[in-house]
Amino acid sequence: MEDTMKKFLVLVLFLAASVIYLPLNSANAIGSTLPSVESSHGTMHHRYMQHKMTARKAKLIAYGKKLFYSKSIGSNGFSCATCHVYSVDTYINMHGKGMVIMTVKNAKQKLAAMNKMNHTHMTLVQRVKMCDRMALKGHVRGRKLRALVAYIKSL
Repeated sequence: MEDTMKKFLVLVLFLAASVIYLPLNSANAIGSTLPSVESSHGTMHHRYMQHKMTARKAKLIAYGKKLFYSKSIGSNGFSCATCHVYSVDTYINMHGKGMVIMTVKNAKQKLAAMNKMNHTHMTLVQRVKMCDRMALKGHVRGRKLRALVAYIKSL
C-alpha cells in the first residue's frame, strides 16, 4: 500500500512540474494559448457590444414593424400593410401608370430587378420614401425611415 502511495505521489509531482515547466519553456504550450486578462476583457466587451447592437437593431425592426402596420404613418388613413400585405398582386392605376402591388419580402432583390428593367437606380430608402409620399401622403424621415427600412430588410 505504501509503495502504491509513493508511486501516486511521484506521478502527481511529475504532472504538477510538467504543468508549471512546459508553458514557461514552450511556445506551443497549452498555457500559452489561454487568453490573457486583457484579451478576455476585450472579448467580453466585444460580445457585450454585439449584444447591444443586436438588441438595438431588434428594437428598430420592431418599431419598423409597428410603423408598417400603423395607419398614422401617412395622412390618408392607409398603412404600408394596406397595400403590401392585404392587397398584394392587385393592379392599381397611380398617376396614369398602372402597376401591380408586390409584397415587400425580398425587397432588395425585387428592387434590383425593377431597377434593371426600368434602367434606373433607386435605393430601398428612396423607394420607401417615394411610396410613403405618393401612396400614403406622408413624410417619413429620420428614425421612422430607418426603422421601416430595417423592418423591410429583415423580411
